[in-house]
Amino acid sequence: MFDTVITGGLIVDGTGTPPYQSDVGIQDGLIIEIAPDLSAKASRVIDATNKIVTPGFIDVHSHCDLVPFMSDTIRESRIRQGVTTEIIGQCGLGSAPHLQRMEDWRNYLIPILGPGPLTWDWQDFSMFYRELAEAEKPNNLAALIGHGAVRAQILGLNNLKPSPKEIEAMSGIVEDAMDHGALGISYGLAYLPGMFAPKEELIALSSVVAAYQGIMMIHIRSHSRQVREGMSEAISVAKESGVKLQISHMRSYANRDFGITAVELIEMVEKARMDGVDVTFDEHPYTAGSTLLSQTLPPWAKEGGSPEIIRRLKDPHLRAKLKNDLQGQGPDYPGWDNFVGMVGWSNIVISSVSKPQNKWAEGLTADQLVPPKNLPDSQLNSQIIDSIADLLISEECRCSMVMKKLFSEEDIIALLKHPLCQIGSDGIPTGKPHPRLFGTYPKFLGEYVRDKNTMTWAEGVKRITGDPALRLNLRNRGFVKKGFMADLVIFDPQKIAAPEDYTNPAQHPTGINYTIINGHIVLANDEVLNTNAGIMIGMNY
Repeated sequence: MFDTVITGGLIVDGTGTPPYQSDVGIQDGLIIEIAPDLSAKASRVIDATNKIVTPGFIDVHSHCDLVPFMSDTIRESRIRQGVTTEIIGQCGLGSAPHLQRMEDWRNYLIPILGPGPLTWDWQDFSMFYRELAEAEKPNNLAALIGHGAVRAQILGLNNLKPSPKEIEAMSGIVEDAMDHGALGISYGLAYLPGMFAPKEELIALSSVVAAYQGIMMIHIRSHSRQVREGMSEAISVAKESGVKLQISHMRSYANRDFGITAVELIEMVEKARMDGVDVTFDEHPYTAGSTLLSQTLPPWAKEGGSPEIIRRLKDPHLRAKLKNDLQGQGPDYPGWDNFVGMVGWSNIVISSVSKPQNKWAEGLTADQLVPPKNLPDSQLNSQIIDSIADLLISEECRCSMVMKKLFSEEDIIALLKHPLCQIGSDGIPTGKPHPRLFGTYPKFLGEYVRDKNTMTWAEGVKRITGDPALRLNLRNRGFVKKGFMADLVIFDPQKIAAPEDYTNPAQHPTGINYTIINGHIVLANDEVLNTNAGIMIGMNY
């Protein structure tokens, strides 16, 4: 007798091979039979006629580290779009280890991860892992050790070159994390404090991860004018350390004064593979991006974290320097992705604030922070910068933003079509977030697989199931196979889609009929039934 049988559906199994018709029998959280005519032996039957049955979707790039401690729409955002497993701890922005003296680091993370629980005091990775394991999780989680947390513990948020002893101390923290379930390490070399890390530090820490057959996921130093150098550095670190490399959200910018084409990026990856580097990359299918609002500031303004940023923003001379830097295309600082120069203030949206008195700003573009006036562009730019600076001061820098018209559709298609590409939401669960938090996978399948016909259903499903499962050593997941965990999605291929509304991002996707996690039906016909079916997945679990 089966707990559940899915009958009548077209199985797209995650391998990339052609779909086939069969029933799927589930018992005790496992797929135990794939064969015709199983429904007579079932306690529960799900009719999937005219639907596609796939493995659960795996989000390879998520900032939903603290969603288990959240509620409501944010908590449901993953299972409503079929995400059964996600990889947290990305872009170096890890919430553990965190010591009490690292409050500046926690403040820096809040706009991306949210405030988290009151007990945020994970002195090592294992404490964080255990608390997540005990928490009620909507879906399965696997974690990377964030390089930012490691460096912040040893060197703070300052521009310091580590001594050999300090690199040894950081290596010990990474080794402890790998011993306690981390899948690998993530770097955020455009963020504090990773932006100050020299290459030898990256090689040393990545060598530790390589010894565990783990993975290095990296937000390179720049996706802008130094994107070639950033790509070359990441590839070189992987080659010298021997670590598997995944380039996070690998793309450059639609404004070609600041970026290069997807074709050139792909050529760099293909050449690296020919040279023996084990490299892949991931993408989200949106032309808008999202990150910390403080990323609008040039590098000189950010060293030291929130207290130093605020001090500089309050200094009249430094604020004048900031206004000068944020005119036109600005100076060519190494590692600076100048979002204002790329898209303009009218395309920068305040997506999250932390203080109730500033909630009025959420959802407004930067130029809407200034009352309408007939001012010359230079004066208007000055007033907008004053408003942004004052908001950052008031918020202690705990704000995030969405940047519209950042990426090109042509590049998105070129990258998504490449067989080395996986799909990551880059979801940020704070404020009024980028809609990628709620709809990445239905958008990818509905718009890019079905409507734009960039690939077959079998290939599209493989990119979000089997490929990431193999890449991340997630044994017994990612495929519809006998003996594998029953992480499954049933969707209507004609209806699957996701809204892309930046004023109302938390709209539900359509066409996802069922999400099943570890054998538990967590979503059935748009009704959430369970937000506690997930488990922690560790290295060699």
